[in-house]
Amino acid sequence: MMKKQKNILLLCAEEARHTGTVDLHIRAFKDYSDYNVVTLDSNIVSRINVDIDMFDVIVFHYSIVISLPQYISDELGRKISAFTGPKILFIQDEFRWVNRTMKAAEELGVSVVFTVVNKDVIRKIYRNDYFDNVRFEQTLTGFVPENLLDHPVPDYMERPLDIGYRARKLPAWCGSFSLQKWLIGEKTLVDAKKYDLQCDIAMSEASRIYGDDWISFMSSCRATLGTESGASFVDYTGLVHQEIDKYEAAHPNASFEEVRDIYLEGRDGEVVIHVISPRVFEAAALRVLMILYPGTYSGALEAGRHFVELQPDHSNMDEVVAILRDPNEAGAIIQRAYDEVACSTRWTFRTFIKHFDDVVCEELLKHTSDGGAKSGNIAKMIIERTAELEAAQMAEFKRLEVANQAGAQRAQKRMQFILLLQRSRVAAFEFVDKKLPNVFSVPLLLFARAVSRRVKPILRKILQ
Repeated sequence: MMKKQKNILLLCAEEARHTGTVDLHIRAFKDYSDYNVVTLDSNIVSRINVDIDMFDVIVFHYSIVISLPQYISDELGRKISAFTGPKILFIQDEFRWVNRTMKAAEELGVSVVFTVVNKDVIRKIYRNDYFDNVRFEQTLTGFVPENLLDHPVPDYMERPLDIGYRARKLPAWCGSFSLQKWLIGEKTLVDAKKYDLQCDIAMSEASRIYGDDWISFMSSCRATLGTESGASFVDYTGLVHQEIDKYEAAHPNASFEEVRDIYLEGRDGEVVIHVISPRVFEAAALRVLMILYPGTYSGALEAGRHFVELQPDHSNMDEVVAILRDPNEAGAIIQRAYDEVACSTRWTFRTFIKHFDDVVCEELLKHTSDGGAKSGNIAKMIIERTAELEAAQMAEFKRLEVANQAGAQRAQKRMQFILLLQRSRVAAFEFVDKKLPNVFSVPLLLFARAVSRRVKPILRKILQ
């Protein structure tokens, strides 16, 4: 299909693409949009000469944080603010740095927000008057990875693991709702001993798996666990999470209840964000049985039909294990999830980008009718572009993408190094915590965490 002659600048963070779901999301714009999408790392754009008036639309991918100068430099921010075409923001983790994000969106002139939060809480988060005139479109954190639909997987009974699961123990400033992600793992580990289940379940940073290794891991599991993604505390100022991070570093064994009572101001649960996780679509595509806590899962899943519902108190674990051990019953649920979720056009990246393209088309038309055609970049929408101009632009886009690729390789190597440092740090902390007596481990860990907090910003600057 011939691309429509409108050009979109997609600003992203190349270093974030080591996570498969992020990479697939970024690639989808280039693969499926009817527009000409030029994907550039925002850091690289800040360092090389880019005429953003060549573009008709600017899109901020969720892999960048628009309020942080390491993603949007002051100079780039000024260029974007002066740009008069549509500016579209994709954002996740919308419960963090809310005031700062709203201010940045207003200064940059964001006109459309693709949000993952539930419709009923959007304006409880984006509560500034500026957003009265911003268009909100609901989207998901991820979609079906179609490359996995034909991925070879062992037969159900030939898989060595009954249950495999990875999760990150989130900090207390995410609120009580986020506890489910690691509580389901902890409780299932206890259940595993009772039911003699073969499990590989871990919630530490050092245990995280990426890329092809993750797909291989999932393919070795008959079942996986899951909960809805989200949070139940909104940190408008950004100060709460800073204070909690300091407290948890100094008191690593502090309970959630202890931290909540000190810092969450009685607001835990006032706003609850609950959305489907991209891991659900991966599991459905890889024919892995999903054992999930109750939830709406963005309307994509039905309990008993597409997944086995596990009560949060695990009171129905007998029934769950019975299904897990019955290849016929488990197989029927797996097949329905594969046919009705993974293979449904409703949850594909192609459908997502069709939604995006429709919004872009409407916004371009609106900018034209609102008088935007008087400005330089919008005028190009209604002036017939000569073949010479198109060729010159395509050559420039190619130059930018080549420069971006070189920078992307450096960014990915930098991220690999950072991940290695993080895993080494976490592994060292866990070793000290488990192997040394408390009289030695507690002061040593406190000292190490204090040093880590001071070293992190220095390393960040060095590795930029």
